[in-house]
Amino acid sequence: MEVAAILAAVLLAAVAAVQLALVFGAPWGDHVYGGRAETDNGRLAPRYRAMSAAAVPLLLAAAAIILSRAGVVSWFGSDGWVAVASWVVFGYLVLNTIANVASTSRIERFGMGSLSAGAAICTLVVALSDTD
Repeated sequence: MEVAAILAAVLLAAVAAVQLALVFGAPWGDHVYGGRAETDNGRLAPRYRAMSAAAVPLLLAAAAIILSRAGVVSWFGSDGWVAVASWVVFGYLVLNTIANVASTSRIERFGMGSLSAGAAICTLVVALSDTD
């Protein structure tokens, strides 16, 4: 379970890094947000950069929740809410995977879709675990 949690956290951190790069102008805007985001030479328009900026702390919080659920870190203790939150993270990743697979961008569909599916599977392993 710890390995699954660490792998999920690494994958979530990788997505956070991509989002952060987009905030700072990485020219990957045509390959995110379903391939339909407003871009200027591949750089996201300000409102999409704001959405990417908002995603970064949420993704890192999701990673922390999964690590806490698995007992890798003890930032949140062993409260029952961590178990519930891990299921919320799993649900988010399932929806994110569906959205990625529906993208018009091949990079988002296959690259980010595979990444989010892998994170979802790892998160499911952690969420199903009995840590008590």
